Amino acid sequence: MKEKQNKKSWNGIKIFTIILAVILVSMIGFFGIYVKKQNRMENVMKEYNLAMDLKGGRVVTVKPVEKKEEVIKDKEGNIINEQLTDEQINEKGYVKENVDKTLENLTNENLEKTKKIIVKRLKEMNVSNYILKLNDKTGEITLELEEDANTDEIISNFWSLGKFEILDSQTKEVLMNNKDINKVDVMYNNGEAGTNVYMDIVLTKEGKEKLKNISSTYKTVKENEENKENKAEEETKDEQKKITMKIDGQEIMTTSFDEVIEIGRLQLSVGNSSKSNKEVNEYTKRAGRMATILENGELPFEYEISENEFVKSEIETKDIYAIILVFAAVSLVFIVVLIVKYKKLGALAGVSYIGLAGLFLIVLRYTNVIVTINGIFAIGLVLLLNYILLNELLKQRENMDLKEVWDSYKKYFLTIMPVSIMAIVCSFINWLPISSFGMTMFWGIVLIAIYNLGVTVPLLKMKNQK
Repeated sequence: MKEKQNKKSWNGIKIFTIILAVILVSMIGFFGIYVKKQNRMENVMKEYNLAMDLKGGRVVTVKPVEKKEEVIKDKEGNIINEQLTDEQINEKGYVKENVDKTLENLTNENLEKTKKIIVKRLKEMNVSNYILKLNDKTGEITLELEEDANTDEIISNFWSLGKFEILDSQTKEVLMNNKDINKVDVMYNNGEAGTNVYMDIVLTKEGKEKLKNISSTYKTVKENEENKENKAEEETKDEQKKITMKIDGQEIMTTSFDEVIEIGRLQLSVGNSSKSNKEVNEYTKRAGRMATILENGELPFEYEISENEFVKSEIETKDIYAIILVFAAVSLVFIVVLIVKYKKLGALAGVSYIGLAGLFLIVLRYTNVIVTINGIFAIGLVLLLNYILLNELLKQRENMDLKEVWDSYKKYFLTIMPVSIMAIVCSFINWLPISSFGMTMFWGIVLIAIYNLGVTVPLLKMKNQK
């Protein structure tokens, strides 16, 4: 008798402990964890990754830079390719016009190439939540993306021309360009002066051969005792022969080579050697941006920004609160029904239900789910599915036999199998509203399976034995 009483007391303590843990998790899930920072309370939990339809975003439009060229046209509008003086043009009744040559390059091939390069750049900058539109008539590109600390950096890089050139410093002859680049890596080198960040530009087979010839032709001429006293004019010219490296028309360096480079790699330092983590991180970010641009090729057009503005979400905060209140009201009705129908066991199931909701909100913060309006409705569907499972489990309230509980589990998950398959399929669809719904449902179903087996079933079983 005493042993039975001890067992009941021990079960009571365990039930109380589980309820406290569930309440704690629920409070964290619903409200967060606040700590004092600089005389203010700050939530240290990760923010939800909200999509643009909930928090708004940046809309940027870039257009091709006009490349105007003066041409001569006859009365019928045909272009005259002869070299004529102004007098000859007037005599023949011709006219001069400025023609936008950019429009001639707006071919399907160039537009497709532009889109492909920009998509690659966005991917390498870890941008997943965006909408890209390309106007095939004007060549304009509109990018909609979420607003965060990296938005300005992303905007400055996605439309950069990405033109890489190595030229003869005197003749301006282009010796190498983007076609000679295979890939670009960001590397580090630690020395006594600190950490040096540099780009390791790996060249193609043709680029490797070009670099070998260039480094041989533009090799530094070392003086010896004889030509120190009396240099020939031709020797002096050779000694001054250098190359200039440019990215997007901006000069990066002018130099010659100490030796012939046969390995097919160029190493370009970014910033200076530094022992400051902040500076090294800044140089790394800069090198990463340049590497992303160079590796994915040169855009067919040079662009300029025509629009850059923040667009508020069409869904106001009060609308989101209204949806949350509806979910809360429906959940409360579910809990009341459980209590009325199953008494004390129903009350424990209700506590468990609230705990799952709180834990689910924590899971959504720390997984790769981007929350959209569709995702919010998926949360409601997950709560409904959890209520259905609780009903199934409470039907076994007489003894909570493991076999019967497991049978109920199998029956339930076989029933919702089509929903589970749909969630997995939607997760892989490359359209945010659908993938958000699928990912939310996926994590919700996984949580329902694990949480109820680990918390709800033991809780109900201990109450039965009490």
